[in-house]
Amino acid sequence: MTKNRLIRIAPRIAPLSILALAGGTASASASGFSLNTQSAESLGAATAGAQAARATPGNAYFNPAAIVGVKGVESSLSIVGAWNDTSYENATGALFGTVPVAGDSAGEAVIGDGVFPTGATSFQLSDKLFAGVAIYAPFGFNTSYNDTSIARYHGTFSQVVSGSVSGLIGVEIADGWSIAGGPRLQYVDIDLEGAVDAAGIESALLMTMTIPGTDDAFVDVSANDWGVGYTFGFQGALGDRVTIGASFTSKIDHTLDGTATFDISTSASGQTLAGLGLFQDTGVTSDFTTPGNIQFGVQIEMTPETRLLASAVQTRWKSFDQLTINFENPIQTPEVTTQNWKNTWAGAVGVERDFGPAQTLRLGVMYEEDPANPAFSSPRVPGASRVWLAAGYSRDLSERAELHLAASYVFAETTPLNQSAAAPENLFRGSFTGDVDISGVVAAIGIDWKF
Repeated sequence: MTKNRLIRIAPRIAPLSILALAGGTASASASGFSLNTQSAESLGAATAGAQAARATPGNAYFNPAAIVGVKGVESSLSIVGAWNDTSYENATGALFGTVPVAGDSAGEAVIGDGVFPTGATSFQLSDKLFAGVAIYAPFGFNTSYNDTSIARYHGTFSQVVSGSVSGLIGVEIADGWSIAGGPRLQYVDIDLEGAVDAAGIESALLMTMTIPGTDDAFVDVSANDWGVGYTFGFQGALGDRVTIGASFTSKIDHTLDGTATFDISTSASGQTLAGLGLFQDTGVTSDFTTPGNIQFGVQIEMTPETRLLASAVQTRWKSFDQLTINFENPIQTPEVTTQNWKNTWAGAVGVERDFGPAQTLRLGVMYEEDPANPAFSSPRVPGASRVWLAAGYSRDLSERAELHLAASYVFAETTPLNQSAAAPENLFRGSFTGDVDISGVVAAIGIDWKF
């Protein structure tokens, strides 16, 4: 391998090429590793009120009832990009509680950049009945550290990419009130890489005089799976000026299947241990759950040109308790990473104003809680509560086409990382502490087309 890698979760998006849209990104804009920037139109208001936007297929990620109310056939496509400015500093680590981990104590570009497409199409089947298909990249991240980083035993590269397809049916059940829902098919591919303290393991198992931290092997674990969940939601009009919406998306359980590849070519200790049956290329499996969420939104018409927007989203991260990599090689013990995340809330407020019949300006702000447990905060997925400041612009290009442009600045306070040597899973990884700074810019361009 060309990089120091401990264990990594990297998705393969090739199977989604048959869907024409697929993607994922490592982004400072992700709460946990959930990507909420799924349409250019909604990004302009920091997603405020997106759950209550009627007849806007591009917002089906926030509420499938958004497919109801279109005339004929309407499609929405967005391209979203995230450019991150992240770094870590003050890193320290120790092996077996006494041996300091040598290496880089600071570094740049911890979280990678990314670009991904999203889109949806809605079909009017009758006056009251609608169908739709929505394709999104709901989860994604990647983090990387130099091979010489003090963090290397806790991960040098970690990545998740996902793609999902939802088939939706919507019904207008009364004037101004609608429901919609359907199954959600999701693909996830993960990749984890990192360094293994082969010298420390040899010293502990064979009672040799090798010094921990002086001879590293490397491992690359990649695996993928398809899973199935569901989503449903409603929208309703409260009088002439207020529209509300709410939705629920289920968690999706995956049983990942893949391979582990070990690099011991430069590790004398690794080669010694390989003679005992360790560090053999082998198959792997892992249970991996992506969280469900509950979303609420409201749009209030203050004047014919101006609307106030608000939303609240609970992401049920409590299902992400532990990541365990099980090796088919019976000599290789499972690789465990405790997460113990908590459910979180995000809240957003915004405003949009029409300037004439063809132009709309949006502004919004959002706050997202960090799901990570401070006692287990890992270099692999550095958490932080985030603030979004967003602006967007829409313009009709013709009677059939509407253009959306949006950008958001995302920032967070410095966040400490903490891995205790007292945790059994860190016996050979050692302890790690450090601080991470996260900020970034998210931008999107989208187009809606009426056929």
